[in-house]
Amino acid sequence: MTTTTAAPTTLAPPAPARPAPILQPPLADGRPDGWSGTLAIPLAEFGKTLADPGLDRWFEDFAERNSNSGHTYAIAADADCAGKGVLLIMPPTGYPGVLHELKIATILDNWADDHGGVAFPANARFTLPNGSIFGPDAAWVSEERIPELVRAGSRSFPRIVPDFIVEVQSPSNSRAELVDKINLFLTYGTRLAWLIDAASREVVRFRPNQEPETLHNPEFIDGDDDILPGFRFPVRARIFDYYTSPNPA
Repeated sequence: MTTTTAAPTTLAPPAPARPAPILQPPLADGRPDGWSGTLAIPLAEFGKTLADPGLDRWFEDFAERNSNSGHTYAIAADADCAGKGVLLIMPPTGYPGVLHELKIATILDNWADDHGGVAFPANARFTLPNGSIFGPDAAWVSEERIPELVRAGSRSFPRIVPDFIVEVQSPSNSRAELVDKINLFLTYGTRLAWLIDAASREVVRFRPNQEPETLHNPEFIDGDDDILPGFRFPVRARIFDYYTSPNPA
């Protein structure tokens, strides 16, 4: 990961069409409600806030120093919207979830090579308008927004909201956790999101201001024609049946 110095920016978000979802405040043991295995630590304990112009660099350094733990990291806006924020320390994805993430990101990247735009893997992070820094398991930014992405490239975690995101549920995630995260991205501009659950063999499709659509054991998931024309992901072969035991021990 390239280390850059983040320039001071104003964190005031544009007014969204509806209130942005906020992660629930941590429980007594430090976990946000509904976030299985996730530890939430107030940024204030590190002397940081969401408005800190050096937050990108500090967060990148923290993740690199602790990379051997296998955990993944994110920053979330605090529930009272005070701008203080919390550092989220999430358990490792584990096997076979890491393979599932790799498959969707690779196939999306191959499609983008032919159709335009930029695909991102699970270790990418994006700074959302409310100051949160999150990364989906796969993401895509459209071709026409590449100049916006280039302008945002001066930050370690670009201030841009992907057009399309994917979350793959694993034993270390809860459904509530992933839905919260997806709704946050949808609020700030993501146009299409998929939640893939290998255990239940379900795919939930999300679009802004629409009811989610649940597909049961589909062979393929097709991208919406107005967002991902021609994109088809073989979810049954690449996730549901890919090193996934139907009866885990």
